[in-house]
Amino acid sequence: MPSQNPVHLTPRHTTLRTGEKVTIYPITTGPSSLPSPLLKLLHREFAAEVDRGCTYPFVDEMEEEEFANYWFGYCGVVVLLDSPSEEGKDALREGRDWEKDCLGTFYIKPNYPGRCSHNCNAGFLTTPAARRRGVGSVMGEAYLEFAPKLGYKNSVFNLVFANNIASIKIWDKLGFSVVGRVPKAARLKNSEELVDALIYWKELQ
Repeated sequence: MPSQNPVHLTPRHTTLRTGEKVTIYPITTGPSSLPSPLLKLLHREFAAEVDRGCTYPFVDEMEEEEFANYWFGYCGVVVLLDSPSEEGKDALREGRDWEKDCLGTFYIKPNYPGRCSHNCNAGFLTTPAARRRGVGSVMGEAYLEFAPKLGYKNSVFNLVFANNIASIKIWDKLGFSVVGRVPKAARLKNSEELVDALIYWKELQ
């Protein structure tokens, strides 16, 4: 059973392939702990991703409050570009240039209820500032660190669309296995044909 009070998670410091330093901050106390401008940015970027219609199954945009609870209701994470001038400061303080400093976000939550809730799922989103910096990979690595600390035993991704090559490369590299395939699972805007969905699984160490 995953922990419902994951206060023991600490920020993860890492380096992008560009050599830039980033910090991955777990948000374990709900959306109210994020500055409003940051939450608005992430809501806007998620709505844009849904509208592109290539990576998530949603069709309709979520209202901001609905998104906040969906994304940060269990354990949400934000990836911030940190510089030496940020050292010793509250990273989530008001007044930062979030469009420049926020590179991505992901959530971790149970994939199934009750007796199967030790299997977790995650959703990932990069911002325009993250393009071609390798942010997806560092988020995947952080997910594999945080998820078992929350008490999860396995990871299950239900809908990795077969034409999402960037995502597939990350999960293959991180040692996930394809344990199923749902033929013609999705109507995506980047394909005239229905797209298969892969089911990815990994035991968490």
